[in-house]
Amino acid sequence: MYSEIFTVVAPIFIITGVGFALGRFNTGIDTRSISTVVILVATPCLVFSTLTSLDIDLTTLGRMALAAVSCIIVAVLLGLAVLLLVRLPVRTFLTSLALPNSGNIGLPLVLLAFGDAGLALGISYFFVVALFQYTVGASIISGQYRYGELLRQPLVWSVILALIVVSTGLEVPEVIAKSTEITGALMIPAMLIMLGISLTQLTVSDLGPALFVAVARLGIGVAAGLGVISALSLSGIEAGVVFLMATMPTAIINYVFAERYRPDAAKVAGAVVVSTLFTFAVLPGLLLLTFFIAGVTPQ
Repeated sequence: MYSEIFTVVAPIFIITGVGFALGRFNTGIDTRSISTVVILVATPCLVFSTLTSLDIDLTTLGRMALAAVSCIIVAVLLGLAVLLLVRLPVRTFLTSLALPNSGNIGLPLVLLAFGDAGLALGISYFFVVALFQYTVGASIISGQYRYGELLRQPLVWSVILALIVVSTGLEVPEVIAKSTEITGALMIPAMLIMLGISLTQLTVSDLGPALFVAVARLGIGVAAGLGVISALSLSGIEAGVVFLMATMPTAIINYVFAERYRPDAAKVAGAVVVSTLFTFAVLPGLLLLTFFIAGVTPQ
């Protein structure tokens, strides 16, 4: 079991480490351009390719989406209670506690842990988190309603097209299927490399709050994941994917929005760095618990 966990964890560390080295040695990589390609092209292609190529029904996808919404709502409520209790600014830290990094770290983990089936389930979860991040999350941080952003996200349209294909049984032309498969394959390694580069660019300005947010994010994720798995009676790979995605660290996008709208964005940067490193430190144990919950061994 431990050697199998190592085969899941090691690629995450290695590819992220490559990104960290690239950032550390100041190679001049334009991460903004890479992230634009990943968000606008690679991610929608991966979503469409995965959802249309695997035999997963709409009921399963809907159940995963419901689990994601439920986890986020529980995390928001718990995060709000924690921040009010310790008297930390809600608009600064609520999204850091409630919205996990289900893209950069979550999707590679569920792919390595559960294979293509896990990736499809993870994408269903990730899509909901991404919607919350670009709408509710951005609104909390900025204090402005930004739900019009939805229609400008290619990710939304890729999911709509995939649902049409899945629900109607349409056959995707081979040239489209191959093109989206190849392009979508860019997403996961590119996300991990960008994560590594980002860790060299963000700094921890205040260790106390950052460490508190890191520990609280994991605790809230564990509580939300276990609670939703029990409430929805999830089992097998579905339960494992929900638990793993719910327990991921603070998402980098929280800092992106904070830098744009908040005067204390440096505190969010610190939370992202410490939360990511803390999750990496406990990742073997987290995976061991995930496999126990799923009742399966890694592929």
